[in-house]
Amino acid sequence: MIISFDEIKQFIPGYVFNEYGQLTGNYVHYDQIICVSENGRIQIWLDQDSWEAKDPERLICDYDESTLRGLM
Repeated sequence: MIISFDEIKQFIPGYVFNEYGQLTGNYVHYDQIICVSENGRIQIWLDQDSWEAKDPERLICDYDESTLRGLM
């Protein structure tokens, strides 16, 4: 299930996106990020195409859903 990035962005440190961009060379556009909740995980993908392709190179981060939801 796709969830709004706005719902969880306060719990994700900004440096995660900077580090990801520096390590991969992929520029992160906040308006293109896709957040997906499935199998007890919340995954943040670079964009819709990345998620559909399940390309691990474009998976920005992957968190335990219960941990993130516990912070809300």
